[in-house]
Amino acid sequence: MKSRFTRIFVYLLVLSISFQFLTVPALGRSDPAQQQPKAPFQEIYNQDSQLIHPDEIEEVDHSHRNLPDELASEYDQSFYPGMPLPEGMQPLLAERYHLREERQAQQQSDPPVVEDLALTQQQVQSFNCAAVTDVPQVECEALVALYSSTVGAGWTRNTNWLNSTTVGNWFGVVSSDGHVINVNLFQNNLSGSVPPELGNLANLERLCLYNNRLSGGIPPQLGTLANLETLQLNSNQLTGSIPPELGNLANLETFQLNSNQLTGSIPTELGNLAYLETLTLDSNQLSGSIPPQLGNLANLEYLYLGRNQLTGSIPPEIGNLVNLQDLGLGTNQLTGSIPPELGNLANVYALSLSRNQLSGSIPPELGKLASLQDLWLGYNQLTGSIPTELGNLVGLYWLYLESNQLTGSIPTELGNLVNLEDLFLDSNQLTGSIPNELGNLADLMRLRLHSNQLTGSIPSELGNLTNMNFLELSGNQLSGSIPPELGNLASLKYLFLGSNQLSGSIPSEMGNLTSLYALYLSDNELTGNVPSSFTKLVNLCELDNFEPPCYGVYQLDLGYNRLNVPAPEPPAGFLAIKDPDWHLTQAVEADITGATGGTILSNDGNTEIEIPSGAFTGTLTFLFAPQPDPGHITGTKVSVGNNFELTAMRGETPVTIFSKPLTLTFHYTNEQVVQIPEDTLTLYYWNNDLKTWVDAVNTCPGGVYTRNLAENWLSLPLCHLSEFALMGELSPISIYLPLIYR
Repeated sequence: MKSRFTRIFVYLLVLSISFQFLTVPALGRSDPAQQQPKAPFQEIYNQDSQLIHPDEIEEVDHSHRNLPDELASEYDQSFYPGMPLPEGMQPLLAERYHLREERQAQQQSDPPVVEDLALTQQQVQSFNCAAVTDVPQVECEALVALYSSTVGAGWTRNTNWLNSTTVGNWFGVVSSDGHVINVNLFQNNLSGSVPPELGNLANLERLCLYNNRLSGGIPPQLGTLANLETLQLNSNQLTGSIPPELGNLANLETFQLNSNQLTGSIPTELGNLAYLETLTLDSNQLSGSIPPQLGNLANLEYLYLGRNQLTGSIPPEIGNLVNLQDLGLGTNQLTGSIPPELGNLANVYALSLSRNQLSGSIPPELGKLASLQDLWLGYNQLTGSIPTELGNLVGLYWLYLESNQLTGSIPTELGNLVNLEDLFLDSNQLTGSIPNELGNLADLMRLRLHSNQLTGSIPSELGNLTNMNFLELSGNQLSGSIPPELGNLASLKYLFLGSNQLSGSIPSEMGNLTSLYALYLSDNELTGNVPSSFTKLVNLCELDNFEPPCYGVYQLDLGYNRLNVPAPEPPAGFLAIKDPDWHLTQAVEADITGATGGTILSNDGNTEIEIPSGAFTGTLTFLFAPQPDPGHITGTKVSVGNNFELTAMRGETPVTIFSKPLTLTFHYTNEQVVQIPEDTLTLYYWNNDLKTWVDAVNTCPGGVYTRNLAENWLSLPLCHLSEFALMGELSPISIYLPLIYR
């Protein structure tokens, strides 16, 4: 039988585990009107050997989406070639993911070698800038200072450095009209600090030192580079604060400090950079609020402040950035409401505010963002209903509203989002039925509605979504039968329908889903035989398969239903491989005659119910239905895994009270009661009037427990039927503190 821990682990992973070692870049998509190819990011999701979905991601990095050529090439180089991949990751994923933490860890563990340090100093001491012919001596000395402070002898490429008297021939250096104008040494194994002497390169237009191992602070002297247009120090190990002097770089267009270890606040002076088009400060340790002065950057197209420790509210002035195309503020500690002024960002195609502490409702003004392709608002504290105006965003590909406190129904208008590929509304408090209109979303690949309070049946129209590969509806109150139309979803790899109130038989059409890796139908009220067509689901994971795409987690789970036991052959042999304990938690139904009484034995043999003759008249249908967990909060009580409903029916009428007590006997293992004293094990029933758990032995006058601690069983009389859970109190953990003498 699957342990309670295993089930909890599965659902934590399936519903919202965040693999912190992954940072997924959301690649850019073109304007639908331009009819350009969609982003290759969807290829990751389509791979047969792995599924990665957004709630397994800490925060999306939009930093190389639709950027100018020089920026795109920078981000193409930001993946560290020698970085080891987590086990199971494919080369395709390697090309798409920025695994910055691992790359930085490798950088930190690989300090400059002594030989390189010594050789660098030898070269510096033997070179005389007075001999340089193409730039002023002070500019040459600035470059030598860079070579010296970053261990130039250990660079990947240092051709002609401190060797030629023409610095324009030095690798990565461009000179023009007698001055240094470009220094491009990105991803070149620079190690050490950025020298302040670079402030003497008065004509410098581009300084590109990203993807190296630079440490220390950013010299404020860089603020004197009046001609600088591009400053890229990102993906290093820089510390300290951002110098406010950088706000003096009046001609700056591209400013990138992301993926460092910078602290302190964002200088308000950055609001002076009138020509700035790209500002990326994400993936640092910046704190404080977002300066409203950033709303002055009228030419800004890309603003990334995510993955920091920023607090306070989102300035409404951000809504002034009418040229903004991508706004990333996710994974901070931002509070307050989403400013409705963000609805003025007519050109924005990606808006990420996820993983903050934002509250209030979703502004309907966001429905005016006609260019929007990706909307990330998940993992906040947003309340209220989903605005129907979001149905106007017909260019939307990704809509993530998961893990909030949203209420109300799912708007039927979302069925207008014909380009939608991802719709994540899970882990909210949504009610009502699943709109049939979602069946219009022909491109939908991932639909997650789990952990809400949705009711009604599963729309048969979902069977139209033939591109679907991930469907998650578990943890709701859905009822009715499983639509056979779901068997049309030939691309489906993951199907989660567990923890609902689904009834009826499993459609034989489910056997058509031959691409499935995981199928969860557990904790429902399904009846009948498991279809023989299940034998075609050969790709279903087995629990002991730790290889991708199974990871020892994804599998077939049919437990906690009312399916017939034993299964016929086929599919009995197939189930014995794919879900070997499926039968142990199936409900047991029996017709018992009052004149003779009878016995009900659970499928796992751990629970026995003896019904004496004369306890009732006529014939009753008893149903013993195991549950994965107690159906109500247990407080300090801990379940040992034996949770169930016990009902008796005379036709359509329930019978709950008997003239003679029934006898319940429970067997348990030492593993189930670890840290729970066996003599405290108690069968509790849920008293719906009192809204609390009550000792079930009190249902019979004078009732007492019989215990055999040596053989690990207990029994008790029962005179009233309800929902039950065998629970105990954890033993107190002894903590021994050392004596302290004054």
